[in-house]
Amino acid sequence: MVVSISILYFTKPLISLYFSKDKKEIISEEERIVLTLKKDLLFEELGTLLIKKKLINNSKNIDGLISYKGFSKEYLKRGKYTFYKSWSTNKLVNQLYIMRKQNIIDLYIPSSRNLELIVRKINSQLTIDTLKLLDLFKDPDLAKKYGFTNSNFRTFIIPNTYEVYSSLDENGIIELIRKEYKKFWNLKRIKKANDLGLSQSEVTILASIVQMEQQIKFDEHSKIAGLYINRLKRGMKLQADPTVKYALNKPNLKRLYYSHLKEDSPYNTYMYKGLPPGPICIPDSRVIDAVLNHSKHNYIFMCAEPSYSGYHNFSSTNKEHEKFKKLYTDWLAKEGIR
Repeated sequence: MVVSISILYFTKPLISLYFSKDKKEIISEEERIVLTLKKDLLFEELGTLLIKKKLINNSKNIDGLISYKGFSKEYLKRGKYTFYKSWSTNKLVNQLYIMRKQNIIDLYIPSSRNLELIVRKINSQLTIDTLKLLDLFKDPDLAKKYGFTNSNFRTFIIPNTYEVYSSLDENGIIELIRKEYKKFWNLKRIKKANDLGLSQSEVTILASIVQMEQQIKFDEHSKIAGLYINRLKRGMKLQADPTVKYALNKPNLKRLYYSHLKEDSPYNTYMYKGLPPGPICIPDSRVIDAVLNHSKHNYIFMCAEPSYSGYHNFSSTNKEHEKFKKLYTDWLAKEGIR
């Protein structure tokens, strides 16, 4: 009799678990549920979290299944997990266990001054070999495969936030960027680039100059883009200060002198006509669109306003430009900016 009671004591929870495992306990009003974890979560804490999120009323069955299956000390990695109201508790536990290393995250690829910073940002979100990814971006054969040169391969990158599996590797990142590049450069954008007489890479190179010229006031980008396009059409040198800073590898240089303009580099647009061979940053997609949808005007000169406003004075003649230039240089001297 004692033995029978003992067996019943130990087997009753398992019997109860067996009959309850196929119950549908998710109470969400939505059929499709996306659970976002901002940090790794122990499986044994899942039931408590689902109650907190008001997705189940009681965690007894899910806790029991997780324990029985030996999942308690496994982790659900941070990211997004999609499941459905129609799933049973057993299916929910099994599917989440399968997805624990194939979870979805929001991968943020930022606009950045250089490739190294982008790779570093990707590495903060995915487990990758940074040197391997950098090597892929600098591989001339890979660039050629996708229709780029080694210099302009960085125009391949369209900064944005993308939903990806957290297990994405270095080759997967390149493939993701390839797909998103093709998606961004739709027929409408390609036509606008063609109308400008520019390739897609050239549009992005110009956008990189526009962005580095104006890093504060985004509402001025289309106007600056229109100015540079006017110069290109007239066969004038772009004479863009950020390209000289890039050539000098001094992005934070506050003031350019004539000695700086003598730097012999294909990126020095004071020395060479046309666009440089590659971008001077990886520009925001909004700046690329600002180039494609540039303002129509007659301006061919610009000079920073003599203030901390961040805006520029624009002009159509050299005489007017020299006036604005003097106002600005006088202001720099007054402020002690060298």
